[in-house]
Amino acid sequence: TPKPSSAASDVYKRQDQCFDNYYWSKLVPAEVAKAKNVSFHDAKAEVVSMGKILEGTLPWYELSHWEKFFNVDLIKPALEHAPLINFLPGAEKTLEILSRKDINVILLTNCDSRLLNVKSDSVPFLQYIDACQSSTDLGFIKEEKGYWDLVFKKFKIDPAASIFLDDNKSIVRMAKKCGIESAYHVLEPTSDRSVIYKSNGFRCLKNITKLI
Repeated sequence: TPKPSSAASDVYKRQDQCFDNYYWSKLVPAEVAKAKNVSFHDAKAEVVSMGKILEGTLPWYELSHWEKFFNVDLIKPALEHAPLINFLPGAEKTLEILSRKDINVILLTNCDSRLLNVKSDSVPFLQYIDACQSSTDLGFIKEEKGYWDLVFKKFKIDPAASIFLDDNKSIVRMAKKCGIESAYHVLEPTSDRSVIYKSNGFRCLKNITKLI
């Protein structure tokens, strides 16, 4: 018989977001600088400018879009720095406990599926979850209603019986709008506390370890 309820959460609430911040602020500009033979400062300015243009759209999350635009390979630096990919403190233990409960733990992420493969090879989070879905394979991002319509149907998710965690307020807002009343805003997605959000009226958790 199917498990009676689902818990959906983004990979970044389990993994330390420090890697993602380093990847986009250091590794991607470094690759662009080499490809265009410009300074790191100028390359980073181009990456930041592109990010502002694409923010909140599917191409923002698609590595292939960035690779084609800048003529770079963005998987190579991720592989070279894979040792920097880690769980948030206490996150693996939390996932282990959740995996033993009578619920489905589903990974819903905007992370590009190719980068997600690098992460899953480095940090064994897949062994603790029942399913996962990258927005880059679906054609919709979590900020869009179409994403939720598709994942609810694909994974037979009952939104009224589900819990969702994300550090992006726009995504939490959309999850609630689509029926997940128990949608929580994660306030501290990095181990070094370089990113700390305010609750701003949302249900919130410090991180995934506070879920149990």
